[in-house]
Amino acid sequence: MHLHRPLPESADRSGPVTNTRWRLVCLVLLASAWGLSELIGGETIRLTVVALLLLAAARALVNRPGSSTAMAAIAVLFKSVNAPPFFCHLMGIALLSVAFDLAATLLWRDDRGAFLRAALTGAISAYLSSFLFATSMVWIFKYKDWAEGGLERIGEYTLYPGSPSAFAALIVVPVGLWLGCLLARQAAGHPRTALATAVTACLALWVLGPFAG
Repeated sequence: MHLHRPLPESADRSGPVTNTRWRLVCLVLLASAWGLSELIGGETIRLTVVALLLLAAARALVNRPGSSTAMAAIAVLFKSVNAPPFFCHLMGIALLSVAFDLAATLLWRDDRGAFLRAALTGAISAYLSSFLFATSMVWIFKYKDWAEGGLERIGEYTLYPGSPSAFAALIVVPVGLWLGCLLARQAAGHPRTALATAVTACLALWVLGPFAG
């Protein structure tokens, strides 16, 4: 399972350019799906698990430092243009992507034990993002009642929703890795069709986004 190396040129009848374009469009597509999930809303744990699944799938396609953070920028944009921006919510999206980016950059360096590395990436991301969010709310932004909670509030939020999300991530992130690799294999046989499908799906999400909000 190759996380860093692109598919061989022989596997892509249209050459590496089409393959690269498809991967980038898929990253935008998955980021838009993340934005749609946040737009629909739900419990924090559910939103985190869905986000980690999509981040893992995208990282399997574009395994470069910063790619996960770029996904958050697109997800935030998607949500912001379709619903009034909510500071805490957007901050949560950004910090989850940063945590995942850091963990994936450190752990997804080669193909050995890919699924184990993915599971650890997910668990670390869940805890780290919860910690960063709580810390920023309590000590940096001092947002409303967060500041009154102090260190105790940070610990509570890191453990919950951090712990349930981390346990779910042990399964969800490897599934996302598998999904991303599966998409890459499927696209290799029909690169032009895969690119057209990804572009169409991405446009459909942006057109239908306002109705979801």
